[in-house]
Amino acid sequence: MPKLGQLTPYLSCLLALPLLGQTSIGGGTCSSASLNGIYAISISGRQVTTNPAAYTKVFQSSGAATFDGLSKVTISLTANTNQAAATSLVWSGTYSVQANCAGVINVTTGGSATLNLALYASGSDVQISGSDADYTYSGSALTQPSGCSVSTFSGVYSLAGTGFSLSAGAVSGAQNGTGLLQFDGQGHVTVNITMSALGTPSSALTLTGTYAVSPTCLGSASLTDSNSNTYMMSFSISNMTAANTSFYVTLAQAAKFLIEGSGRALYGQPTIG
Repeated sequence: MPKLGQLTPYLSCLLALPLLGQTSIGGGTCSSASLNGIYAISISGRQVTTNPAAYTKVFQSSGAATFDGLSKVTISLTANTNQAAATSLVWSGTYSVQANCAGVINVTTGGSATLNLALYASGSDVQISGSDADYTYSGSALTQPSGCSVSTFSGVYSLAGTGFSLSAGAVSGAQNGTGLLQFDGQGHVTVNITMSALGTPSSALTLTGTYAVSPTCLGSASLTDSNSNTYMMSFSISNMTAANTSFYVTLAQAAKFLIEGSGRALYGQPTIG
């Protein structure tokens, strides 16, 4: 009968066998260079009390994240909260990406947050989660096109968003919105949107105003309704082709609601009637 010492080489081989079929999660193909350039980004946040469970702070934003391909990142956002609408916010710090396509951003200037990353589609699609002292965050980012302008961003787009209804600066309930956006390519926009809040009938709004689009594909619009109430909209274009134009969007009326969602070009580009 073989002695234990004689069995050791065979045992070592057997223990190694399961490892031969294992693969590295994520393929082992990513690095910090996988994030390089400008990304359209959308980030939302919330702070919830434990007793009773209620939202005390909410945060919604769209903007752009610029990665240098090495370790530095700058995130420029237009943010809406239950206290203020259309506030400019700039975060900067460092980032790193592991070979398994998981990464992290450490915001050190303009805020203090840790954002966890998961990269998809060779780094062109990023999922985000994290927190700071005020909010728990979630979001996403997509590589951004270049050369945007008011004239190149035109047509009719669907809009779908989720968010919160507000009362005296406090969150009073859930609020969703769906509708159509029409940009005329000359700086004028019409928004037809149906708002739905828990426990109240749906209401239809028609908003009109002007919009601007920067060469870096960030947009903003100042809107009013038939009662001269003002609304602020910001958007970050993530794709701009004839077949598939899309963008992140936020819409807020400081005293009533804020929603965050996405817009997409409609097939056939009908006119809002």
